[in-house]
Amino acid sequence: MVLKSIYYQLIWPQLMGIESSDGSEIRKLQVTGGSTYIVSLPKKWVTEHGLSAKDRIKIEWRPSGSLRLNAETTNVRKRRKIEINIDEIKVEFLFDHLVGAYISGAHNIIVSRSSGIRRNDRRQIRKFTQTTRGIEISEESEYSVQLVTLINTSEMPLYSSLNRMYLLVSSQIRDVTEVLLRNDSSSFEDSEEREKEVDALRLLLERQVGQILESASIETSFGTTRWEASELSNIVKNLERIGDHCFLLSRLCVDQEVPSDLSLQKLPVNIIPVWHSAIKLLISNLRDRDVNEIHEAKSNVRAAIAELKEYEASLWESELESVDALFMDKLSESLRRILAYTQDIAEVLINIYTHRNATEEIF
Repeated sequence: MVLKSIYYQLIWPQLMGIESSDGSEIRKLQVTGGSTYIVSLPKKWVTEHGLSAKDRIKIEWRPSGSLRLNAETTNVRKRRKIEINIDEIKVEFLFDHLVGAYISGAHNIIVSRSSGIRRNDRRQIRKFTQTTRGIEISEESEYSVQLVTLINTSEMPLYSSLNRMYLLVSSQIRDVTEVLLRNDSSSFEDSEEREKEVDALRLLLERQVGQILESASIETSFGTTRWEASELSNIVKNLERIGDHCFLLSRLCVDQEVPSDLSLQKLPVNIIPVWHSAIKLLISNLRDRDVNEIHEAKSNVRAAIAELKEYEASLWESELESVDALFMDKLSESLRRILAYTQDIAEVLINIYTHRNATEEIF
């Protein structure tokens, strides 16, 4: 009895560790058998993962030198549920809260109002389901609407979604070029749908990145690291902004008369092939990251931006009609912004390349 009391007073606290203010725990390393080092696992973590004696724990070495534990045999599956009470928020922000729930990885979203869901509420909910991928209304009543996620985003290839965004914005720019040179706006018939698809992919990718940052096992299934995932989210945002400017260009060509003397051999249209080459080179290096090709793409983009700045400065001293000069200025500005976002993508890839090639030193 005395030995048991000493064990709980002296040895047990050392094994169980001390919880710090940030939620982490400090546990003492023990030696058994003269050469084997052991450390106890938090009981709460073991219980939450449904583990018991002899279950297997996967230990991974991280580049930082830390270790990561994964419960290989866990049967515990968690799903995030978010409840949105419209009584507690301004109704005009319902759509924003729904998007926030989607990006945060919610599997179930329940929208409620004590006085009953109104027509405008349902309109925003329908808009949300049309804006995102894999979200459907599962239950609907007078006072609440329940939405459910039908897709497992962890099984959707991250890089494939990024490539799809690239293909969409490239096709939008290609259509703009056709209209500028041939003045046939029929290419823009589905421009709004493609713009919505780019936005939906952006939300999907942000949801995936959020899941990677939260879950070590999902990080592995996506084939990237948490640090790289956070950087890839910047590429996603830049591609979405490029898509926004592609849509603005399509509206410019529809709403205003296109000047007749545009040519692929003259500014600002001759910058478009430069952009196509640069973005293709960058997207092809999302995985392999040939730093020389990334440098080449960034240099070409930077030179094109400088050309457009000079062109815009000279527009108002030219002999162009004011209407045509205004059109060309708007065209050049949007192309310049597209190039700037592309330059940002190059810088993100350089960041990832540099991080991948870093080494850790013990000091």
